[in-house]
Amino acid sequence: MASYSGPVVDAHHHLWQRGHATIPWLAGAGNEALADDMEPADYHAAADGLDVVATVWIEAVARDPLAEAEAAEELHRVDPRIATAIVAHAPLDAPDIAGRLDQLAAATPRLAGIRDIVAVRPGHPSFARAPDLMRRPAFAAGLAELARRGLVFDMMLEPWQMTDALELARRLPELQFVIEHAGSPDFASGDGTKLWREAMRSAAALPNIAVKISALHCRMPGWTDARLAEPIRELVDWFGPSRLAFASDFPVHDRTVPFARAFETFAEAVAHLSDDEQAQMFAGTARRLYLIQPFERLSPATTAR
Repeated sequence: MASYSGPVVDAHHHLWQRGHATIPWLAGAGNEALADDMEPADYHAAADGLDVVATVWIEAVARDPLAEAEAAEELHRVDPRIATAIVAHAPLDAPDIAGRLDQLAAATPRLAGIRDIVAVRPGHPSFARAPDLMRRPAFAAGLAELARRGLVFDMMLEPWQMTDALELARRLPELQFVIEHAGSPDFASGDGTKLWREAMRSAAALPNIAVKISALHCRMPGWTDARLAEPIRELVDWFGPSRLAFASDFPVHDRTVPFARAFETFAEAVAHLSDDEQAQMFAGTARRLYLIQPFERLSPATTAR
């Protein structure tokens, strides 16, 4: 089979304005290249040569999640290929979570899901609000509220946390869980690779769990396309194309590997699949998960309104 060259729905990316002022972590050392505005024009430049027809915009741990979601909605108004679906932030264990979700839904009709990061990696900084979120009854209640509203839970976690995550997924079979960044493997060690394989094989047994494949290059020191093809193909074997989606993680992952180059790695790894299976992974799965409806294609010159 030939490598995929059809339309792409990018299942995970970020954009921001005044990032150094609105997103606290961007002010940290090592993030200088990300701290300026990241606009749709920057995204399209990075994706040059790819037929990106829609994207899933993901929250970036901003000071004001509501204002952040409103800004994403405005991005879509200007360029309908961007932020076609919006995954905002809300603290799921908050006692007023229903009201917070009401506010987000009013701010953007494209609200498709919520991300409340749970990832904790021993010895590393964490974006999680607390290390025990998945064990809090209030957090589970917040997830149930997402299920009631038909929203997705975008789950950024580390492999060692999978047991707690699967317990929640079993308790809430009606909620769609989407694991980000291919489950955040640590391919720097044999033990890390083994732990990731065990965690992801376990996750694949639950039909309400899907996976976005992104950010793998930064998890494998000395990566090559051939070496990365192995875990990508393992994910295909475990989950099947209908539960896997390509994602760029622009602009964060671009610090390691440019968007278009990461796409090449993924496309090469799955080129052995049928045209329909590849189309699912590069567009169809993301459309289904985030309820993105097909729409008339617009050229760059006609997107602004």
